[in-house]
Amino acid sequence: MLIAQGGEFVNLDERKKRILAVVVEEYIVNHKPICSSWVANLLGNCLSSATIRNEMAFLYELGLLEQPHTSAGRIPSVNGYRFYTENILRSREIDNLTREKITFLLEGHADQKTILTRVCSLLAKVTRCVVTASTPHSKTDKIQHLEVIQTAADLCVIVLATTSSKSSHKICRFNHTLPSNFVEGLNTFLNNTFSNRYLTEVTHSFVESIIATTPLTNNLFNTILAPILFTIYQICLDNCNIDIYTKGRSNLLLYSELAQNVKIILDFLEDHKKILELMTAPPGNLEIKVGQNIGSSELRPFSILNACYTVKGIGDAHIMTIGPVRVEYQIGVTYLKYFSELLPEYLKQKS
Repeated sequence: MLIAQGGEFVNLDERKKRILAVVVEEYIVNHKPICSSWVANLLGNCLSSATIRNEMAFLYELGLLEQPHTSAGRIPSVNGYRFYTENILRSREIDNLTREKITFLLEGHADQKTILTRVCSLLAKVTRCVVTASTPHSKTDKIQHLEVIQTAADLCVIVLATTSSKSSHKICRFNHTLPSNFVEGLNTFLNNTFSNRYLTEVTHSFVESIIATTPLTNNLFNTILAPILFTIYQICLDNCNIDIYTKGRSNLLLYSELAQNVKIILDFLEDHKKILELMTAPPGNLEIKVGQNIGSSELRPFSILNACYTVKGIGDAHIMTIGPVRVEYQIGVTYLKYFSELLPEYLKQKS
């Protein structure tokens, strides 16, 4: 990995990476500045304190370490954490006993809510972070075809098929008899209007705009069109509905450095739209954002680990931890990777 120094680029060798890893990992656990003799001891005294002191000074010059005014030791900078998570951090294996306990906690539950809330609770306990999880959903699903099927004089079934091969239907009843020659033209109109639109585009205001701008030939058409359009809207809404489950809010109180930001993050967690905006990891990936790398100024004292996985036939789901910058990244990465591999099969069975 190359990093900038005075407009030039230098290569961080394995020894410097090893020393940086020790400083980051020890500071995460103890929250105290780390001195060279401490690092030497943790490395089994294979390097002298003087050598380590020189290497730490170099890491300081690169902006990967900082020196508190009141201590001779060093602490990781935000860039140090970022370098650590991108270039040094490795996940570890979860032992068989823990796997068996997790399986016992998840098996036998009939709904996604129970499974995801249990996963969030477990992750909050082991990571000491706030954990949020979304139900599987598709942000890119589009309407492929719509069809109105008349089943009685005043009754029809509306069937909606999407580009992800999902099919949904709802019953729609009218106050008037549906003319037998009306359905074919109605289906043509609906498919011309809705085909290839994202499900998320079909909002209440969008439906109202169709009604307002459609040249209606008679009152009967208006009477029939409005309930059909709003039934289509409800089908799209049901398919776009994303639930967010959150556990571990009290974990924020464990970290003194977050004291001034607890209310900010608690308010943030009440806004599901903002949470979803943070879930940016692509399917099959785990994304780590630290400090200013998050983008939102209100979250700069925090770190975010976000894993995305795909539930076949349903869509993508996310699971995310929010904690301080000095969070235990290895534990978070290990468990997020494990659950992103485990959950697709559990949630597929509950769809």
